[in-house]
This record gives sequence, structure tokens and C-alpha cells, in this order.
Amino acid sequence: MNKKIFFLTNSAGKIPQKLHETVGLDLIVISEYFIAKGFETNILAYDDFLFFYEDYSNNIKNNFFFYASSQYPSYYSYIDDILLFIKDNGGILLPEYSLFKAHENKFFQELNKKKLSISSPNSILIGTIEEGLEKIKKINFPIVAKLSNGFGSSTVSLLNTGKEAKEYLEQNLIDTIKKRKNIFKHKKNVAKYVGKYPLKTGKIIFQEFIKNLEYDWKILIYGDKLFYLKRNIRENDFRASGSGSFDNKTRPSKEVMNFAKDVYIKLKTPFASLDIIERKGKNCMLIEYQALHFGLYTAINSISHFIYNKNIDKWEEGISNNINIDTIYAEELHNFMLKNYNL
Repeated sequence: MNKKIFFLTNSAGKIPQKLHETVGLDLIVISEYFIAKGFETNILAYDDFLFFYEDYSNNIKNNFFFYASSQYPSYYSYIDDILLFIKDNGGILLPEYSLFKAHENKFFQELNKKKLSISSPNSILIGTIEEGLEKIKKINFPIVAKLSNGFGSSTVSLLNTGKEAKEYLEQNLIDTIKKRKNIFKHKKNVAKYVGKYPLKTGKIIFQEFIKNLEYDWKILIYGDKLFYLKRNIRENDFRASGSGSFDNKTRPSKEVMNFAKDVYIKLKTPFASLDIIERKGKNCMLIEYQALHFGLYTAINSISHFIYNKNIDKWEEGISNNINIDTIYAEELHNFMLKNYNL
């Protein structure tokens, strides 16, 4: 296996991963770590990769690529094409391509959670207005509705009735028939498609509403290291994400940490951000996950973190005031490569 790793950045030279799209990991620190481990490193923007790819095309196979993603759909699509090209030509993406597809893609995450048998609230996946209207006839309300894309809780709603669910579908699915100024001609045009082709399409998730939740956990996990943040549900709401009511002093239970470790192992990723709900007397559940381009508030503002000691099957607490998050990224990226590839 080649010991060559490319760090693919956005046009600003960043792999965003900290508190904002404009703030990136320190690639000099990470690159120097890999050089010390005997790797050849190359920090390269996507547009430079496109310009030079004919020179690199013969060298893609069996080389590693740690890469930037984006929260902006058009730029994400641009990156998607490049990463798929790299994967199809034998490059090794870190994290793997399916985890890139899960970035800010709640629809794909639901599919992957089912595939990996990860405990999660029941969900219904909807792609057209027609199937959505049929499914809401059989739903027990209230339910949580989510758009596939979008970060935080801005695209998440609580629906209490079938009428609200229908309105949500109407508002958030996209017309397949172009609007016309003449309303009568438009209605006539639409009538031709009824029963023959979807009138509205998109990606929506209807998810089981878990009652009486007071908080959830944001867990960041890097190999055997786990950082935590308790997020309280805001008053007169059902969402913890974005509430601003954060608690970095209360330690998570052993059950939450073990559940996070099991999810991390199933995802097969160097690092992960997990949104976990904990219910008394019941199993934990995973709401959403990210394996790249997630915020690091939980780690940067942590008072302590936990380290899993596999020799005694125990989580041991460590102090976080001297951690260097860029070094942790380098260490766990390298550890993941050692475990999963013939280096």
C-alpha cells in the first residue's frame, strides 16, 4: 500500500471542521504528523486537482485522500463528482464515500442506520407528493418532519395533524410541472400528469416523535476518545439542537458512551459526531450522525473527556484543557489507516 496522502481543500485552502464553514483544520500540523510517520503528503485545492488530474490520474490508485465537504448544495455537488471520480479510480477516501453522502443528508442517514441496525426512531421516507399523501393516512400523530438537507434544527418541524402534514408536503416538495402565468392553462397541463407522473418530488423524512425528552447528547468520538455535551430541550419546543441551553459539566452515562462507541464502530470512520437520545429504562437511539465537516464546539469547550480502556472494558476520564484538536485528528486518522489498510 502506498504511503501517500492528499489533503483536498476548498478554494480557500480549508478543510472546514471547527465552528464555521470558514474555519478549517490546521493542515500543516496534520501534514507534519504524517510526514513524521513516513508519508508523502500533498495539500491541494479541488480546483488544482482538476487542473493537474491528468498528471495525478495514474497515481490515484491506492493513495489516501482526506477531503473537504461543504454545507452549500451546489458546491457539495461539485465536490461529489470529484470524490466519485477518485473512488472509481482506486483512490481511498477518508472517510469513505458513503459517509460523505451522509453529510447533511438525513434521508441517506436513515437508509444507512437501517442497513447497520443502529437503534433509531422509526421513520418513513418520502420522495413524491402522491406517496406522502397516502402514508399520512396511516400515521399516528404527532410526528417529526425533516427535510433531507440543512444543518441544525432549522428544517425540523413537529406536525400534530394530517392537515399539517399535507401542508408540509405541499410547501417542501418541488413542483415537477413548471408554473404558468395562465392559471387555467397550468391546471390543464397538470391534469395531463395526474396518475401518470409525480406532481411534486423531493426528500422528506417523517420520524417517530419521542415524547417527554428533556435533553439529548452531542457526542464526538475519535477512536477511543469521547467528548460530550448535554443539550437541554428549550421551553415550549421539542428540539435540543440550537437551543443554546448546553451543559458541559454533566457526564454521560456508561450506556450513552457504550452506545456511541458501538455506533462509531458500525460506521467505520476515523471520527464521528453523534446526536443521541437517552430514555430511562430503554435503549439509547441515534438521531443523526456526521463523519466529516461537523462543528467542534463540544470538543473545544469540553472540561473533560473519556478514554475507553479496552483492557479493562472501562471508560476513564481525562482532563481536556491541554488537548490539541488538530493533533487528535492526525492521530486518529493515522490509527484508522493502520487498523484498516495494509500499511
